[in-house]
Amino acid sequence: MPIERTPLDFASASGVREVLERKSFDITTFLSVLLLIGAGFLAIYSATYAANMNNRFGQQLLFAAGGIAGMIVMAMIPVRWFQAVAYPLYGLSLALLVFVAVDGKLVYGHRSWIGIGSFQFQPSEIAKLATIFTVGAFLNKGRDLSKIANVLIVCAIVVIPTALILKEPDPGTAVIFAGLLIITLLWSGADLFVLAAVVIPALVAVLSLFGQTPTVVSVLVGGAILFFVFRRNLVVTVLTFGVIIAIAFSTNFIYEHLHQYQRNRVQVLLNPELDPLGAGYNVIQTRMAIGSGGILGKGYLKGTQTQLRYVPKQWTDFIISVPSEEFGFVGAVVILLLYLFVIFRGVAIASSVRSIFSSVVAIGIAGIWFLHVTVNIGMALGLMPVIGIPLPFMSYGGSALLTNLLMAGILMNLYRNRKVLF
Repeated sequence: MPIERTPLDFASASGVREVLERKSFDITTFLSVLLLIGAGFLAIYSATYAANMNNRFGQQLLFAAGGIAGMIVMAMIPVRWFQAVAYPLYGLSLALLVFVAVDGKLVYGHRSWIGIGSFQFQPSEIAKLATIFTVGAFLNKGRDLSKIANVLIVCAIVVIPTALILKEPDPGTAVIFAGLLIITLLWSGADLFVLAAVVIPALVAVLSLFGQTPTVVSVLVGGAILFFVFRRNLVVTVLTFGVIIAIAFSTNFIYEHLHQYQRNRVQVLLNPELDPLGAGYNVIQTRMAIGSGGILGKGYLKGTQTQLRYVPKQWTDFIISVPSEEFGFVGAVVILLLYLFVIFRGVAIASSVRSIFSSVVAIGIAGIWFLHVTVNIGMALGLMPVIGIPLPFMSYGGSALLTNLLMAGILMNLYRNRKVLF
């Protein structure tokens, strides 16, 4: 007579362990994000303290409370829902971007906002999540990125919202989307020749801003890489090289059609002292604030650059200057280590999940954080043009903080369901 067994009897020790792992809460990501938010609170309070603008601190508390609630919800809902809403969310984000480009609220020269009463948000933040989900959903069907058609579809998914964002104009967010495309293609196994065909023209365009010699040298080096390193189909290689030449020698034309404030930022990147009281002022003052902090800083609420408000609106894009001045090199390094931890955490999750969708979404989130941190701190140090990129979890702003917290929740969800294959 067969012995009846309970379902638990059929579960091996490894099976029980797998179930427990699936239900585990990613406490490390959760705590790291909370520490970054806490550092942001301290910096925002200090940056607005002397100006009696503590209402911004209170608003950020409300944004954080709502964002943390959203993060927990994102961490707990079925992970399949993310893939299910990918295409509808993408369509909605494109509709919102079209609307904001036509009739959005104008803030600091950018028509990037939609206002609802006293509340306003940026559709480009929704578009980040929607684009990551859509690329993941497309690649989850086993698309082979060695085929140029699939690569072009992925490029189109990213380029369409990027073009609408440039229309606002918001070149900073457009740069994030461009970087996201490269990171996603590289992670998903795209042909290196295809990646080179995307990256080399972009680098040539940047180097072309530095004069004729860098332009010619970058074109020759790019051509040498295409012809002698990859050695692919001659027709495709020649066409790609033609694109590089066209981009290199059209840079001046594009530059002349930028807004004046955008041209000023490019000039300041090359020489911040060119306009020390205008376009270069923020960069110069931020450098001074960071440098004056020394090793241990001047103490909380005692930073002269911060309290005397030498850096305009430093609670937004230049917020890294506050902890750097008040807590010095040590404080800045602690913050950078926290960012490195959450970014590498995202890469680790992308490596451990079993579905392509989850992997692409995880690397997309980690990539967005990496790009934001790199570009933001590069702006503060004068290594990159000032293009309006906030520092994740720390800069003041409801749309960005909410989106980043939702991303953190999604990452925690992918960790919890890392053994699920769908």
